[in-house]
Amino acid sequence: MNTDLAQARQRVENIRAHLPSSISAVALGVRSKAPYLLLVARAAMIWRTEELARCACEMLERDDLAAGILLTRAVTESAAFVWRLKQFLETRHQYRLEDLQNNFARMLFGEKNSEPDLPESFNINTLIPHLAQEKQLPGIGDAYDHLSRFAHPNWSGVSGLFAVNEPLAYTTTFGRGVDGTALAKDTACDLLLLSLVVFEYACESISAALPKFLAELEPLSASEKIQMGIRA
Repeated sequence: MNTDLAQARQRVENIRAHLPSSISAVALGVRSKAPYLLLVARAAMIWRTEELARCACEMLERDDLAAGILLTRAVTESAAFVWRLKQFLETRHQYRLEDLQNNFARMLFGEKNSEPDLPESFNINTLIPHLAQEKQLPGIGDAYDHLSRFAHPNWSGVSGLFAVNEPLAYTTTFGRGVDGTALAKDTACDLLLLSLVVFEYACESISAALPKFLAELEPLSASEKIQMGIRA
């Protein structure tokens, strides 16, 4: 097995072992909804990423490259999503609390071309650059862009993955793992591992910054705690 793919598989198992089961707004002990929205968005993305990455490993191991590449790009997008959550949290003092809460709400509830009563989602094409611009993550943007060539029904994503022309015989043969796809697979395995590293780091960074964030917010009053069933 590819070394990067083996390491990616180990990281997926680590994520799977720590899937969140619930988030309690009451237990956070603050009046603002911002921390709750942040944590729910992250928790849901953890579940999504575990599934995407697990399936990406399986597809790449089987040389089902079209599926593996599409799933790998989706894992990178998950990493970019959580990285943006981390950035919002780390730069929270640049925003009014209401605006910060609205950003977290867009991350959680946003839809493209949403109904009037729903927030508009952040376009992934705006999230990936935030990730790619990080100096400590060289090559992640280039690898994502490279695999984008295989994500659409163009030459790279169709004939480039499944067909080999034999001009002298006036014949085209088809199959998986054809000549020229080894680089695509290596790029996908490398990007999958890097995306999981980034994803886990961003999730852990949010956990580390959360206590200080909560301490900055207005706590629930004694009467509110009693009303919600919390001991003062």
